[in-house]
Amino acid sequence: MTSKIGIASNHLIHPTERFGTNFVDYIQRDYVTGLRQADVLPFVLPLGDPKDAKAYIESVDGLLLSGGQGVTPILYGEEPLAEVAETDIYRDQFEIALVKAAQEAGKPVLGICRGMQVINVALGGNLYQDIYKQAGATEKHNQYPTSWEIPTHHVTTTSGSWLNQILGERFAVNSFHHQGIHQPGKDLTVVAQSDDHVVEGIESANGKIIGVEFHPEMMRAVHPEFQKIFDYFAELVK
Repeated sequence: MTSKIGIASNHLIHPTERFGTNFVDYIQRDYVTGLRQADVLPFVLPLGDPKDAKAYIESVDGLLLSGGQGVTPILYGEEPLAEVAETDIYRDQFEIALVKAAQEAGKPVLGICRGMQVINVALGGNLYQDIYKQAGATEKHNQYPTSWEIPTHHVTTTSGSWLNQILGERFAVNSFHHQGIHQPGKDLTVVAQSDDHVVEGIESANGKIIGVEFHPEMMRAVHPEFQKIFDYFAELVK
């Protein structure tokens, strides 16, 4: 039987020219394509009430959390700095509940960019609200307007980690963030960092929860090696 992966949706917060209201749940197609290429069946989970998280997780075999807005600082016990951009506490609370439900059910989770940060907060860790102001980051971690699929800075992985096994010790990635992991959550280990020591990858003690700060879904079509992240996750689920 084909494994089913739930992808937590984003939703439009502001009206747009095409969608006059903000009642639109969506997910970027690249995440879906990466999972399909890994021979699993993607299901988009619409943003909902945290109390429904357990039921959603019961209906799938694994969970993928995508990129998007920053995570609301008050959810990890801090007041927001002036540098904090747009946040969406409704999405934050729902995805945190999904992570906790997946962990309780023993189902694998993959977090990408914001998704990795949500995992960290859900498991009791916290974030740098701004890696430049608080963590002394010196590299360019938001490459816009450089094209999304182009790797722009390097990361180094921990020997023996899941990322090290599938992509090697050092490779270049793309980058679109200004928040980042500060203190890792319970049973999470940092497995990759940029040269200026920003966390770029994590793994749980049991290996079922993994995350990356970069965007493999954007790079995989032009740089096929990044499909290995989706393939690895699919094997965890199977």
